[in-house]
Amino acid sequence: MVETSDKDKETKLEVMRHFDKEALEFDFERTAAGYRLRYRLVKSLISREHKYDAVALDLGCGTGEYALMLAEAGFEVVGGDLSRGMLAVAKSKIQRHKLAQEIQLIRLESTKLPFQNETFDTITCIALMDWVPDCHRFLIEANRVIKQQASFIACVDALWSPYRIYRNIKFAISRPRKRLVRILNLVELKRTLTSCGFTIEKFFGDVMLAQVIAHSLYEARGKVLALKVLRATQLLDPYLTNMPLFKSLSEHYIIEARKK
Repeated sequence: MVETSDKDKETKLEVMRHFDKEALEFDFERTAAGYRLRYRLVKSLISREHKYDAVALDLGCGTGEYALMLAEAGFEVVGGDLSRGMLAVAKSKIQRHKLAQEIQLIRLESTKLPFQNETFDTITCIALMDWVPDCHRFLIEANRVIKQQASFIACVDALWSPYRIYRNIKFAISRPRKRLVRILNLVELKRTLTSCGFTIEKFFGDVMLAQVIAHSLYEARGKVLALKVLRATQLLDPYLTNMPLFKSLSEHYIIEARKK
């Protein structure tokens, strides 16, 4: 087994501290219209994967939003995260939803999964790959613990999102700091998934005309305006998500892959 470098260990600790700090505000941010769109698109993939006695792993489960989605779809769920703060919020949410019997939460490192080979029928990985120092090792581990032909559903930040560019420029001017998140480009993302034993079946963006028109789409406090723009453009959305130009302008890439 390849040892984790000191640099990677320090990055993991910094990421953990970042999410521990953000845990209480995390869910509020995810009420923004753009994040709800991402939720809906991921849910459409998950709903087709359930079968009797299926077990799902939600890697980087955060505050439990997608673990809850999997449980409500009928899966027995294991949710794992490195951040104790995120897991504490997730536990509280799961108890409120009365789904403690269906969801087991554990603290884990995504590159050292404590599971036997081919354990899971589905793995979700929402907004995690960007934060893992060694994405290749992470995907090798995910491939090891997922069953043959099982579905791996991931969501990562898109490189050329207009909102991301706006936000990064604004943030760099106001509060420069070390960058923890690593944004993968389309070619690199597809090549890495393929080299780690996955076949990509679906690859699309959550692009919206609203995303280009209004940066408030991903601002929770601007939800009312963003929802109005979403409603005005939603008839065009199915056509835009798979167009190469508009896909590259997405806030997120959503991928469904299967173990070869």
